[in-house]
Amino acid sequence: MLLPFMQMVNSQPYVILDTETTGLEDGEIVQIAIISSDRQPLLETLVKPVNPIPDGARRIHGISDEMVASAPSWRAIRDQVISIITGQNVVIYNAIYDRKMMHRSDEYAQLPRMDYKQFATFHCAMLAYAEFWGDWNSYFRSYRWQKLSDAARQQHIQVIDAHTALGDCLMTWEVIERMKVQHAANS
Repeated sequence: MLLPFMQMVNSQPYVILDTETTGLEDGEIVQIAIISSDRQPLLETLVKPVNPIPDGARRIHGISDEMVASAPSWRAIRDQVISIITGQNVVIYNAIYDRKMMHRSDEYAQLPRMDYKQFATFHCAMLAYAEFWGDWNSYFRSYRWQKLSDAARQQHIQVIDAHTALGDCLMTWEVIERMKVQHAANS
């Protein structure tokens, strides 16, 4: 996992995507950001969900129903998201989760379920970082996942704007940059 990820981020352009949602299982996207591999924002917007934002989610990311009241819906921005990611290497810290939330948002917006993998190649920075960090779990026979803010702290990166889509994109970029430097030094 780590070597192909490092080869991709060292040799190809990529985009980083992050979402904030209404919940972990049955959530909808309430904020999305996409940045280029040179840190340029390509999309940053609040998203008005179909259902109200639960208090628990609001406490984590600080996004309220009032904040998204005039925001575009997922139905309104999905084509823009697809346009940005088409043909790209898309890096996400916990890619399975964010793609799942894109699917859930499709369902809530009553849009046909989209296979986002047909448009882009997805890479999970969380799985690559877990191997990079090397905290082996003998019971599960895999590397332990690290939260993004923990990964940032482990790499001596200041945690700024955690749990905002743009802040998490930028933090992911910083973690990747530290991984690139250390991987090159060890190669």
